[in-house]
Amino acid sequence: MRNVIQVVREALLTNFRELDNWFDKEPALLDFKPDRDQWSIREVLEHITLTNYFLLLIINKSTRRALDRKRNGHTVVLPADYQEKFSQIDVISSKSFGWVRPEHMEPTGLKDMQEVKVLLKQQYAQCMYNLSLLKNGEGVLVFTNMSVNHLGKLDIYQYIYFLTKHIERHIRQMKRLEKEYEESAVLI
Repeated sequence: MRNVIQVVREALLTNFRELDNWFDKEPALLDFKPDRDQWSIREVLEHITLTNYFLLLIINKSTRRALDRKRNGHTVVLPADYQEKFSQIDVISSKSFGWVRPEHMEPTGLKDMQEVKVLLKQQYAQCMYNLSLLKNGEGVLVFTNMSVNHLGKLDIYQYIYFLTKHIERHIRQMKRLEKEYEESAVLI
């Protein structure tokens, strides 16, 4: 179980550190939109905070429930297909499947970048805090349904891992935008 927690912790650290680097980019890049229907990097970062917010509502509630169950004597038992679920979650970071996000996760593009940066730092801290509370495997005591990509029931570690894979997906998107920006600058 400790290796699962470590993998999730490292994914959080790596992905949130990568997000932090985007705030040092030039404003013209952050605002660049190759097409009217595409998001800018600024909007992608805002979308990540919105998605994290809703995922953390579930993660926080589930963490409280898991700790209650542990106090009430529930035993931590891993399902037989436990590791397979992480492989299914890994797909989330790729561009290989369609994803229709709910309207409440659409960015406005109006949020101040400093506010977005602060929100991301708070969200990172909340994820790490939840992991610290669930250091003895309690995270497998509560499963919550995840409809994205038909993942089904995820425990809390898997839910946090999903959050990191969603971030990875958008880091790749921002890198593609950066490349398009650089290519458009060469053409001018």
